[in-house]
Amino acid sequence: MDTTRECSCSDRSSGPGYIREMSSLRGVVSIIILFTTLLHVNATSFRDGDYIHTSRRSQFHQARTNWQDLLGQHCPRFGIDRLVAVPIPKPQLPFGEKDTYKLQFSFDGDRHLTPWVPLLGQGAPMLPLVQVTLRRSGEEVLGASAEVIEAPEEYKQHHPVLVAELRNVSHWPKHVLVHYRFDTRNDVDLDRGLYLLFPAALLAVLVLCLSALRGVQPKLAQFLADVTAEGSTAAAAMWKGPQGKGE
Repeated sequence: MDTTRECSCSDRSSGPGYIREMSSLRGVVSIIILFTTLLHVNATSFRDGDYIHTSRRSQFHQARTNWQDLLGQHCPRFGIDRLVAVPIPKPQLPFGEKDTYKLQFSFDGDRHLTPWVPLLGQGAPMLPLVQVTLRRSGEEVLGASAEVIEAPEEYKQHHPVLVAELRNVSHWPKHVLVHYRFDTRNDVDLDRGLYLLFPAALLAVLVLCLSALRGVQPKLAQFLADVTAEGSTAAAAMWKGPQGKGE
């Protein structure tokens, strides 16, 4: 009897059903690994001092310009706080006193956008200083934010040319001071973890359902065959019943 049990276990482990289950399991594992790799590829890895791709666009009279890439000297460097003077394009329409000139930044290939910030006109300071905060974790940039404040007096003293440009309405292109600073966070990126967890859980449930269906399929087929056979037998008996009575 022990030999029979060993043979039955060996048949199950080497049968076609077992091979199909192992193949499907390998396929699911491959999909999960591929999905994880794509998540890591989607995020750019930086080293300290690397330039981060930066673009900017402007808004004036409800009209927005296209994205324009900035030169390296105007871009932030990963992990390094720096102050730069970014040129802003001249609007196509004349600039009036009640008009507002806004600016928006994009980092790391449009992965992280800042809100629109007013530079000139209503709601803007006399000498704007754009403070851009880049959130980082390890070698990745997690997000970006920006706000405009009045530049300190020491900035005005060290950059008199920029002050003169901003006060001269006809002088273009103007330059705006942008201070890049990094906020280092060592916590786990929960969003990315959830993006990985949900598909993996769905794939696992799918594998379990397929395995259960494969295990039930022979029994279901046998059940349907038995029901069909019983139905055929009952129909035959009912058909022969009246004939027997008539005889």
